[in-house]
Amino acid sequence: MLFARGLISYETIPPIDQTVVLFNIGKLQSDELEGKIDSLLITNPKKIGVNLCHFDKPSNKLIKKYKSDDRVVFANCEEFGSLHLSQIIGDGNTVTHFRTDNPDYFELQITGFKGRGNSEERINYGARLDYLANSIELANSYSWFNPEYLNDKTILLGYMGDYLTDSIYYYQNCRITPLNLYFGEANTLPDMYDIEVSANILRTINDNAFINELNKVLRVTIILFISILNVIILTYVKTKWIFVNLIIATILFVLLTGTSSFLLVYSFDEGYFLEMDELPIILLVTTIFTVILNSRERISAQ
Repeated sequence: MLFARGLISYETIPPIDQTVVLFNIGKLQSDELEGKIDSLLITNPKKIGVNLCHFDKPSNKLIKKYKSDDRVVFANCEEFGSLHLSQIIGDGNTVTHFRTDNPDYFELQITGFKGRGNSEERINYGARLDYLANSIELANSYSWFNPEYLNDKTILLGYMGDYLTDSIYYYQNCRITPLNLYFGEANTLPDMYDIEVSANILRTINDNAFINELNKVLRVTIILFISILNVIILTYVKTKWIFVNLIIATILFVLLTGTSSFLLVYSFDEGYFLEMDELPIILLVTTIFTVILNSRERISAQ
């Protein structure tokens, strides 16, 4: 799949999400968070979402204190009950979708989202997250307390390592997302903490940036059309020189894979998810087969 990824991948630098601010709990214990949450409430945020699931046992006392304050929402780390994280953890610890079949999920309670009629949605990882001056931990109160900046924003508190470093795999509550360069491969290290995944879910909902997944029939039809087009062009532009035919086949292969890459990006920008991982391999096989067949026909004609 490295071959396919290299041919049909395209990257852009997304904007920073201005609506959600992340704070790293880091080394703070649950009984140390009360003063931090009180300080954050002074800034008049829209909501404060708190994920304490990295603790062996979250502080019930802390949760009970803010139970009557609807501005503060705690993620449920227990096996039963409401306010669980909506992320769907797939094979290999991957997260690409979140559940919307129940409005009681943590992220849905923060946003008030009632769903679009789907039981799940694809997470749009299309924005950079705001870590508030990048890597400042919640413990450093004097550096982050900015009422003007935090006013009317959604604030998320969660564990993102003892320090915000690239060594994410040393810690817990980490997932593998499509932003990972090695997504889809075995033994891939995680690239995003649960609270960061939640921030991307909130951004998807707040910006109405939902991704509509194209059905398999349309996907197969597009792949089939491009493959047949490849065969037709190679058949009708063939020459009597094998070397020239190979050059034409190579150029056509690059053009069609480039076109498919543009189609993927354009579809995604329009809010549609189109997956064509198999296309480069199919094009390669049909190209080789067609060139060999054309060469045999030329030899037979002689």
